[in-house]
Amino acid sequence: MIETKIQARLSAAPALAGGRVYGGVAPEGVARPYITHFHMGGQLGVTYCGPDGSDEGSVQIDCWAESRGEATALAWQVFHRLKAAGPDFAVDSIRRLPSEYEPDTKLHRVSWEVSATTETPT
Repeated sequence: MIETKIQARLSAAPALAGGRVYGGVAPEGVARPYITHFHMGGQLGVTYCGPDGSDEGSVQIDCWAESRGEATALAWQVFHRLKAAGPDFAVDSIRRLPSEYEPDTKLHRVSWEVSATTETPT
């Protein structure tokens, strides 16, 4: 699935955010900055002859930090890590989502929506 491949790429050396990359919600009390991501949807490729072996998906990636500048800098690191070609997946598009400040956590969030294609897991 595409989210596991994105997790692996963001966590590969040198790991972004000190390796603090989490699917879903970050653990309580985690050091900052950190990255979370979650699968937004997707589809398996199908032709008239049946499955074509592709897995297309969208993942939202959120970069969290105590300042907007730090969250933005981390988001650009994520962008550059994901846009690079690799054997694991190909990025179809990367779209910037609205930034936000969360008063409950006192954290700034900068987000991307990433659409990518990989091979269907066997």
